[in-house]
Amino acid sequence: MSDFDLAAFRKAKFQARVEDCPLPGLTSAGFAGYDGEGDNAEPKPVVFRVRGLTAQELAKAEQEADNSKLLAKVAEKLAGTDSERAQALLDGLGLGDDTPQALAKKLVHVQLAVVEPELKLQDVVRIADAYPTDFLELSNQVYMLTGRGKVAQVKPKPSGKTQASKPA
Repeated sequence: MSDFDLAAFRKAKFQARVEDCPLPGLTSAGFAGYDGEGDNAEPKPVVFRVRGLTAQELAKAEQEADNSKLLAKVAEKLAGTDSERAQALLDGLGLGDDTPQALAKKLVHVQLAVVEPELKLQDVVRIADAYPTDFLELSNQVYMLTGRGKVAQVKPKPSGKTQASKPA
């Protein structure tokens, strides 16, 4: 038998689990600027704020990965006979024919989970392409936070019975 307190669970308020994720590749490239001047200049750290995903967001990413194949066909029709132009458009969004479905999902996961700075899908694709280790770090942080769930705002249980103090 479980000691799960269903009544407390039903009353609890939840908030997203959020953490900072330092990105050494983007840092060493100097994308946050530098402290100091000349040979003494040190790159400022690039840190993204990420949160865990909800079940709805996980499902949305799954659906968008499935839709990427459909988008390829729609883009070709919109571009007319210029399938190269359509493919370039989809590749730019990280949704080309050669993009594995698992990567398409991961791109959407990271885009949804990065709180600061707010990224477009194109930004995430560019990070994944130019700094794959930083992209991997972001996605790992997102999955770790997602797996830990939201933070429950519950009252701590008393540590024991308190005795009334006697007047002095």
